[in-house]
Amino acid sequence: MSDLGKKLEKLFSAASFAEAGEFESARELAAGERKVLLVLTGRETDVRSLKYALSIAKRTDAGLEVLTTSGNRVADAVLELCEREAGQESLDYTLVKKSGCIKKAVIGYAKNRRDFLCVVIESTEALDIDCLREERKFAGIWDKLGCPLALVSEKLD
Repeated sequence: MSDLGKKLEKLFSAASFAEAGEFESARELAAGERKVLLVLTGRETDVRSLKYALSIAKRTDAGLEVLTTSGNRVADAVLELCEREAGQESLDYTLVKKSGCIKKAVIGYAKNRRDFLCVVIESTEALDIDCLREERKFAGIWDKLGCPLALVSEKLD
């Protein structure tokens, strides 16, 4: 069945649930497929973020989208691991490569998306990688994302 056919089938099912008074089930079906956005920083700690994002995606039956701005050796190794693990779990997997400031890339990519359950990243510090000084303000990122920001590890001072 084509992607359009699957979407129509879900919408018709949602309409049937709504007619029967099962509004919550109808909303869930109409919402479409949910996804977890994993943000890779190019650091060794990305492996923990990957495991966490995979766990959320598996438990919630969501897809996995991976956003990276790094093209270093560590990032490439984590991307290979990510693709392999997503394939083993039969998760819908998408890779998106951007450049520059991670924070701007995440906000630009996720701000109008309603299909993300959450954004998973290593730490708040990682959001500032490759950002100019004026881009480093953390305040307000929550509102711009429209979904929870899951921090896997936080640097302790």
